[in-house]
Amino acid sequence: MRVRPLTLVLFLVLVLVTGYAVWWHRMATRLLGLLEHNTELARAAGATITYQPPGLGGFPLGISITATDVKVEKPEGLSWSAETVKASAPVWRLDQVVLTLAKGGHATLPREGARPALDATATIAGGRVTLDLATGAPRSVQVNLNHATLAAAALPAPGGAPEGAPADGAASPTSLVPAGSYPIEDLSVTVERPLTPPTDHTGTGLALHVDITNMTVPPVRSLGTTVQRLILAARVQGPVPAAPTVEAVTPWSKGGGTVEVDSLKLDWGDLHMAANATLALDGNLQPQGSGTAELSGLDNLVDALHDGGSLHGNAATWAHLGVALLAKPKANGGAPTLKLPVTMQDHKLQVGPLTVAHYPDIAWR
Repeated sequence: MRVRPLTLVLFLVLVLVTGYAVWWHRMATRLLGLLEHNTELARAAGATITYQPPGLGGFPLGISITATDVKVEKPEGLSWSAETVKASAPVWRLDQVVLTLAKGGHATLPREGARPALDATATIAGGRVTLDLATGAPRSVQVNLNHATLAAAALPAPGGAPEGAPADGAASPTSLVPAGSYPIEDLSVTVERPLTPPTDHTGTGLALHVDITNMTVPPVRSLGTTVQRLILAARVQGPVPAAPTVEAVTPWSKGGGTVEVDSLKLDWGDLHMAANATLALDGNLQPQGSGTAELSGLDNLVDALHDGGSLHGNAATWAHLGVALLAKPKANGGAPTLKLPVTMQDHKLQVGPLTVAHYPDIAWR
């Protein structure tokens, strides 16, 4: 019997489509397995993760895995939830996974010491994960949030008195984040790990990049309530500690581990800063470090410190005089700038002679 050419072509097309569908399903199953592998690793580390059985889609050129009613709870109290989470990748690049949370997400963190209870929401959230296909481990993770809000609860007064009412004359504890709601227009966080972890402090164990646009902060008269831009690029040098515990952090610190702040840029009102620094831990595993900062609009920072009570008497007047004498105008006609040393030690953050902030002890677990 003679086979017609059209019949042969249709048969070959059917074979190819069927074969591609089988291959696509294998790739989808592989991607699902990689994601579930990371979920099981997180569960083994103590996290509780629940979600409805995921659905597959994206055929023919892509693969998408959609889970609903996703909830994550970690041992330290952090909880996170999202109505839907979609992970998608091109069928030929399973290592490039795009995350989409079309309805945003919600996270809470309970109070600990001077840190109040925090509640964060984002209207739209997403990100990108680069996977190591050999191990399934993420090499880089990027998280993007749009129209987010961070809410901080008030710290209770000592002795169990109502919030804002000191007990027996005792002062209320100082909060790291004053009570209130702080909207953020855009937030992007990227964390990257090398393919091969470093063996000593000369290699980078983790790289971090943070970019924040239009973040509302507690009001400061001279600077306003909006940080227009904050960009941080930093590296953890040496093998990254497996957990935030004394046992894990001590060998990293004693082995010369540092945090290299390659760039910190801040635009807050008329204050503009570009800084870099090297941070480490002292013998008590508390932060210390030094670097340099180039600032313009420093008069506004001086006024803010005076308003906040950090500069007393004529100290603000002398600081303004020093800024006027030492600041140098830019060649392009921009605002005069001043380069100053930055130091972190004994719970004080100093820019030149000015103490701009105090920070509490890190309570390692």
